[in-house]
Amino acid sequence: MFKYYNLSKFFSYNRATVLVAIFISFITAAIIWYAAKDYYYYLATEKFEAAVNENLNSIDKRISKYEAVLRGGIGFFHGSDYVSRQEWHDFIEALDIKKNYPGIQGVGFSKMIHLGEVAELESEMKKDGFETFSIKPSGERQEYSVILYLEPMDKRNIEAIGYDMFSEPTRRAAMETARDSAAVSLSKKVTLVQEIDSHKQSGILMYLPLYKKGSKIDTIEERRKALIGFVYSPFRMNDFMNNIVLERSILSFEVYDDQNISDKHLLYRSFEASSYVQKHHAIKTLNVNNQIWYIHFYSTKEFDNSTDTLYPLVMTTVGLFVQLFLLFIIFLLFKSRDLLKAQTKELQKLSQAVEQSPSTIVITDLEGNIEYANEAFSKTTGYLGEEAIGRNPRFLQSGKTDSEVYNDMWESLKAGKIWHGEFINLTKEGVEYIESVKISPIFQDDGTVSNYMAIKEDITDKKHSEERIYYLANFDSLTGLPNRVQLEERINYAIGTAKRNNGCFSVMFLDLDYFKEINDTLGHDAGDSLLIELGARFKSVLREIDMVSRVGGDEFIFLFLDTDVQGSSYIAKKLLQVIDSPFKLGDNELLVTASIGIAIYPVNGEDKETLFKNADIAMYRAKQEGRNRYCFYSEVYSS
Repeated sequence: MFKYYNLSKFFSYNRATVLVAIFISFITAAIIWYAAKDYYYYLATEKFEAAVNENLNSIDKRISKYEAVLRGGIGFFHGSDYVSRQEWHDFIEALDIKKNYPGIQGVGFSKMIHLGEVAELESEMKKDGFETFSIKPSGERQEYSVILYLEPMDKRNIEAIGYDMFSEPTRRAAMETARDSAAVSLSKKVTLVQEIDSHKQSGILMYLPLYKKGSKIDTIEERRKALIGFVYSPFRMNDFMNNIVLERSILSFEVYDDQNISDKHLLYRSFEASSYVQKHHAIKTLNVNNQIWYIHFYSTKEFDNSTDTLYPLVMTTVGLFVQLFLLFIIFLLFKSRDLLKAQTKELQKLSQAVEQSPSTIVITDLEGNIEYANEAFSKTTGYLGEEAIGRNPRFLQSGKTDSEVYNDMWESLKAGKIWHGEFINLTKEGVEYIESVKISPIFQDDGTVSNYMAIKEDITDKKHSEERIYYLANFDSLTGLPNRVQLEERINYAIGTAKRNNGCFSVMFLDLDYFKEINDTLGHDAGDSLLIELGARFKSVLREIDMVSRVGGDEFIFLFLDTDVQGSSYIAKKLLQVIDSPFKLGDNELLVTASIGIAIYPVNGEDKETLFKNADIAMYRAKQEGRNRYCFYSEVYSS
């Protein structure tokens, strides 16, 4: 190409200079490679962690959804003096659990009996159509918890009818926990009676105690005396988890019910064992009712392969080639002007490769003034290259990035270190966007830094997705009010504060009167509009330190800090007044009332479960007293 010049003779006189220049080029290329490789690994890690958190949220929400099914079953029993087998079948069939609650094996009822009641129960079951019924396993025991109802009554669930769950230690431990706590309890790993195939799955069971209606259950002893039985659900773990798992192409995982990692405690594994070593992994714990699950997440081979990008190598190769070529041009300038022109053409070709990089690349001087910005910069910001050259990147600032971020950036760069972080900037049109940025110093052969190079990526859509996931996990999608997750965090904080300061606060359960009739008469859209308007009215009368949460249907829970009996009465009256104003729903004008139950900390409970339960009891007492009123847990006050 350059046949008119004796290049070998030239380089023989400048060998030391050439070697130093090449060395600096490789150092710079190494910095580019390291920065780019670390940046793309960081992006892959963020995507993996987002998938992990999404799966954890999915599992947690599904468990809460199934817990609600059991609570519905308890309510069904309390709504009647006797629930027949056919009524239980109709109730579960109406829930359509195979469609609405995939992964659940069934919903059943087990009854507590004593040794002397065995013969009578077996006789009743035989009259009910189970001609060969007997309690299994056989043998005399002081207490039994016998499965009587289990729907849907498929061939697996039929096998469970008559089984005494109290006879098996793991099941019994979970049932005793539920009985004594009056709360949902989850068992450790078991083999279900429904496992009639050769390929058996791990199983778990979820229990909720059923107490005699109207019985007092404030203490463990009272709960044990009042216990009738359990509404429960069995789960085959493979069926259960296969309906929950998200992002199968990104991750796989194992679930254990103990910190000891062994097949004894393995509940579920989403993959076949292999010799493949995953690039990303994480261990998370999830509190599922009274059980801790240890979940091991691993990236899939498919995900690892998809994140093995060639960009770092391409950028390093291009950068190194550009630098070497620039050096070549500089050396040849001493020999020929014509050679400079030829090399300039080659430089332009290589510059196009950098210019067309999918990532934004910006090079600045030591004061931060832009010396180079590629085409991706213009596409992201809306500013042309000539509009940016010579300006400091601060002209992109939105004012929403904390000043400490910039201080940390300059400290790292002046120390010769690579810095990475995020900026909230504005485009030329004033549109806000979020950038993930990695900046590295460019060193000269004497060790001094001459420039800074920034590699940027627009992550606005990713951030918005994360914010949406957070919103769905913490707020009610209909009313925008905080959900039970936020409520429980706030009430735990309130309990801790009140304990330290010997203070008090109130918890109120508010339930609309005859809300079902509104849905049935005007439709669910009208019911939703009513709930949205109610949420807005409630917020208008709350103090900044108070909280209202919609926890399901037409039920709202209020938390009023530093509020005693007198203050609670005032607030409850105000809430009833707010509700009393007519609601305009299309062409309809509705008059709505509500019933409120109030529990005061610490008089009516020193933990959130007790306060919620007692406020709920008081609310039902208000309904029994005629509705459109409020009641305290310990005494009834008419509005």
